[in-house]
Amino acid sequence: MQAEQIAKTLGNAKKANGQWVASCPVPSHGKGNGDKNPSLSIDINDEGKPLFHCHGGCSQEDVFHTIRALNLLPELLERPDPLANIKPIPKVEFQQEWIYTDEDRQPVFVKQRLKVGESGKTYRLYKIDEAGRKQSTLSDARIVPYNLPALLDAKTAGRNIFLVEGEKAADAIKSIGMIATTAHTGAGSWPAAITEYFAGAQVIILPDNDVAGWGYAYKAAEAILPIVKSLKVVDLGLQGQGDDAYEFIEEGGSRDKLVALVKAASVLTSVDQLTMPERLNPVLNSIASAVQQVTAPAEDIAKEFETETPPPKPIKQIQIEHWDSIQDEPVKWLIEGVIPVGAFTALYGPPGSFKSFIALDIAEAIATGRTWMGHGVTEKGAVLYICGEGFGGVGARIKACKQHHQTEDGAPIYVIRHQLNLRASVEDFNALMIAIENLVSELGINFKMIIVDTLARAFGGGNENDSADMGAFITACGRIQQIVQDCALMILHHSGKDATKGLRGHSSLLGAVDTELELLRFEEQMKGVITISKQKDGEDNKRIGFEMVKVELAAPAGSLQIGEPVTSLAVQASELGSFDGMKKDGKSNAGHGKNQVLSLQCLESAIKKNGYLKLIEGTQRMVVDLTHWRAELWSKMGCTDEDKDSFKVTWSRIRKDLAKYGHGQISDGFAWLTAKSNSGESF
Repeated sequence: MQAEQIAKTLGNAKKANGQWVASCPVPSHGKGNGDKNPSLSIDINDEGKPLFHCHGGCSQEDVFHTIRALNLLPELLERPDPLANIKPIPKVEFQQEWIYTDEDRQPVFVKQRLKVGESGKTYRLYKIDEAGRKQSTLSDARIVPYNLPALLDAKTAGRNIFLVEGEKAADAIKSIGMIATTAHTGAGSWPAAITEYFAGAQVIILPDNDVAGWGYAYKAAEAILPIVKSLKVVDLGLQGQGDDAYEFIEEGGSRDKLVALVKAASVLTSVDQLTMPERLNPVLNSIASAVQQVTAPAEDIAKEFETETPPPKPIKQIQIEHWDSIQDEPVKWLIEGVIPVGAFTALYGPPGSFKSFIALDIAEAIATGRTWMGHGVTEKGAVLYICGEGFGGVGARIKACKQHHQTEDGAPIYVIRHQLNLRASVEDFNALMIAIENLVSELGINFKMIIVDTLARAFGGGNENDSADMGAFITACGRIQQIVQDCALMILHHSGKDATKGLRGHSSLLGAVDTELELLRFEEQMKGVITISKQKDGEDNKRIGFEMVKVELAAPAGSLQIGEPVTSLAVQASELGSFDGMKKDGKSNAGHGKNQVLSLQCLESAIKKNGYLKLIEGTQRMVVDLTHWRAELWSKMGCTDEDKDSFKVTWSRIRKDLAKYGHGQISDGFAWLTAKSNSGESF
């Protein structure tokens, strides 16, 4: 219904300044006396939705609900989820690898078989360079047939060479004492580069039991027939669609049985003699039509075998279990005790606390399997780093990290160096998912972690304190993890003005994260502590000490470095700090007597076990409740109930001496340390 129709239905309708106005229908308008003069503006926005504004002060909600109750508003259509059609990226698992070698048995390229999802498969090819390293593509690698040395030996000895469609089938033939080879391309084509190796050979082609397999046999026969000594094409008589020499041997096909089939087959003198068995497809009477099928698009081939419309997918099944049968599943860790597999993690701290360096160090550890800060990496895999903040200097940070840890080239870490609006831009979200899917498909990798640096840069200008905006961002993060399965997601974020309140922004973020890593840099030092302040499936309040080390970056090869060398920082593990510089010999130097030293050690221990961050006079401090400090001191002094009175005197003096000698402060039931050890560490 248009604005004019709504206005005329409400009464006193007229048009003013391009908008329709009418009487406001809210019963309480004008203190319940009604709207005798039209004071309700009505407009239609670009999406066709009506907009209302009562100049008499009625709320938008009251106006809207009243007009809806009058049946003057069309039912609002449910807005489709723009991300609903994005399917999860199937998990890719390595299954098998075949090495293609030259005449001297030196590897030239590798073919890998990968499982995709539950039942799919794909193959990847990698060139092997002179140093024995895998290159990401086949590039300019020399193309040779599989088992080339054995093929050449068989030619010299006058033995039969079996040509099959895949490496698995070739290995099966080899297992019964025969010589077998194949091309790396599969059924789709015949690589011309390998034809010459069959010159003068006695070849037997064993086609797979499908249309594509016989089409491949035709292509191979057409290529090598002019140069071979003899050629036969042998039907193994298999019944399963797509079965090959592997199934032939698995079903009991012996060497003698294969020899008998070869002897019974006629020598091929022309490809016109090659005819596909009628059992495969009665419509295809000649191999020429089979070739057309092979070269047709894959979806067209599938249609040939389609007999009926696929049944509709079943609705989602929900399993209901009795609570007696529920058992806790052990936590699967990505980094032992720190980040679980597939966790939604927040690493946060104030500006200048080395968040990006820590995140990059975590990425390198996951990608290489290196132990991180004494915690083992149990799920090694690829990492995607979305560097939306400070990406101009990420190159130096990467070089420093690689140089410090002596990381070899090829570690599976991938970087996006620009901002993405993951909160509100469907275009950015879809582009990210497509880029990830393409990379997974191209390289056959599995991402174990995606890092978003930072939340603010990926928030698209939204209000971090608004529940709707934060909810939209959390939802987008969840969708990423649904699509990139079994992948942890880490966001880098800032603490608020009051660091003791944790993550900046709406509290729903803390509720959503599985793991929260709180980062504190010690005042005026290149050291700090990472606290696991929330661990959904593990132990909270574990602390990890770190320090930053300066790394002098190597100059690019062939360049003349002029001036000061370029440096950056890298991360390494560090002790959390101690007060070993304090005298522990029992001498009564001012403030360093036996009880004073012991009390400081106990305070330090209590802070490590039960401390928390608190903003004190503009500086973040690690503090602890006095009860924890007192309990630690009581235990270390070995006190019993008989010592209550003497301990009370000691405890009173120790609290006074803490501030008196400049070792720390007490306020509102908590204490903190300010003293520095000889190593320069402090809390």
